[in-house]
Amino acid sequence: MQMVKIIFQNPAQDARGALVLVKRFTVICLPEATYEVPAAALAVLDQLQLSYQILETEGFDHAVRALRNPPAP
Repeated sequence: MQMVKIIFQNPAQDARGALVLVKRFTVICLPEATYEVPAAALAVLDQLQLSYQILETEGFDHAVRALRNPPAP
């Protein structure tokens, strides 16, 4: 599964977008209002005209490994 790391353009869209995403998809919430979602979720955000920025595209396995093995502070 292809995962995409996104950030919304403003707080109002962040609140609405996050709510829509968690109702329909598995969402990984990251620091600094960043979300990791399946690539299919982008079509839903586009339909609702919520603006976002793609930060990174990666496979689901990479996301799981990153959550299980965070870098040391």
